[in-house]
Amino acid sequence: MKRNVTAVAAIMIALISLVGTGLSFAFTAATSNSAYQTVEFTHAEVIASQVTVLDSGLDGSSPGDERFFIVPATSPEGGLLTGSLTVVAPDKPLASQELRRSDLVFQFGAVDDQLVVGGVAVYEIDDPTLALGKVVTRPILGGSGAYAGATGWVDTTHNEDGTWVHVFHYKK
Repeated sequence: MKRNVTAVAAIMIALISLVGTGLSFAFTAATSNSAYQTVEFTHAEVIASQVTVLDSGLDGSSPGDERFFIVPATSPEGGLLTGSLTVVAPDKPLASQELRRSDLVFQFGAVDDQLVVGGVAVYEIDDPTLALGKVVTRPILGGSGAYAGATGWVDTTHNEDGTWVHVFHYKK
């Protein structure tokens, strides 16, 4: 019987060692490829003629109110930001604010090179865009072309001069 216990113990130690090595390899593989690349998308101030507002018909801010827009990039490579913002919760988190859900497509130069962004952010009810100086982080939902398979996040800054910078942190 003692021989069986010794054999079982030896097998268990060998299995634990193999599992530990496998976990170590998996952890190393996951962390060695964890560096994010960055790319910036910049554009000028958003003007009223670039935004179409679709109001649900109720007075004031209400769920379903939408803003659609097309904004050209200011980078030498060109590109477009197209998208929509939909009011999902007026008077949240404060009475003068609302939550807007975003559906944003950033095209970098070639029409096939796109990053798609979603998420929810807080806006002042009376402001058509993020307040000056505000920074918002949203998830990257995917990409195509040079960004096929991209995941990560984008930090959007509405600069004090009205211009915008979107810094994408992504990996494929």
